[in-house]
Amino acid sequence: MKLYRIGEISQLYDISVDTLRHYEKLCILLPEQVNDSGYRYYSNRQIWQLNIIRTLRQLGIGLMDIRDYLSHRTLENSQGLVEFQLETVDQKLRELNLLKQELEARHYYLLESQQVEVGEIKLKTLPARKVWIEMREVRTIWEIDRLHKEIELNIEGSRLSYFAWGRAGAFISEDDFHKGNHAHYCGSFIFDKLADKEIPAGDYLCLDFQGEYSQQNIDEQYFRMKAYMKTYSLELAGSVVEIYKLDIHETDDEQEYLTEIQIPVRSFR
Repeated sequence: MKLYRIGEISQLYDISVDTLRHYEKLCILLPEQVNDSGYRYYSNRQIWQLNIIRTLRQLGIGLMDIRDYLSHRTLENSQGLVEFQLETVDQKLRELNLLKQELEARHYYLLESQQVEVGEIKLKTLPARKVWIEMREVRTIWEIDRLHKEIELNIEGSRLSYFAWGRAGAFISEDDFHKGNHAHYCGSFIFDKLADKEIPAGDYLCLDFQGEYSQQNIDEQYFRMKAYMKTYSLELAGSVVEIYKLDIHETDDEQEYLTEIQIPVRSFR
């Protein structure tokens, strides 16, 4: 019978000697022989057992459960284990399929975001949109991001993942808009069709812009939109909406940030 030293098993299976010794300590994988010098030797039987251990560990089965199975192997136990493995694999496949769908959606969103017409002011009629809202005054993108996280955590089951796909934003009050406080936010929101509040339907003056959230860059966009409102006799009709389409969650390059401003308006002619 061919025997292998512990170092050979370690190299063959890319498993540390410490792990093999841990398995031995737990009586999960015992060497075939241990000589007077303390050298451990493994046979093909232990190699076969190690294959089972590695497979079961990959499926998330605990070491104690593996030990119990290896010490009481019967046809009934083997059948039960195979059935459990099939259930585990099916669950992992479902999880991977959901992950694939999310990644595909995210990939599509990132591609679409790069096709947005930046810098063009448009008047759009938008439907009512369901949102979760946290009304609190904040001044920086980091504070807004923290509010978004709080909203997410408050949703039952934490089923929301706000940090992508243009689902999150903030409000600027009418008073701050008129005063020119364009980086003073009165609340944050996350779009969700199951939410308990909504952003009203209506006409919105919209602008997508790129770049950092500096006061200069933000003011420049709002001054352009205010000039447009004056030219076309439009007045503010509610809180301003900012939607963060690409931000700190997608890129570290602030010049790649993409934000949409939506100003609710009505004609005063």
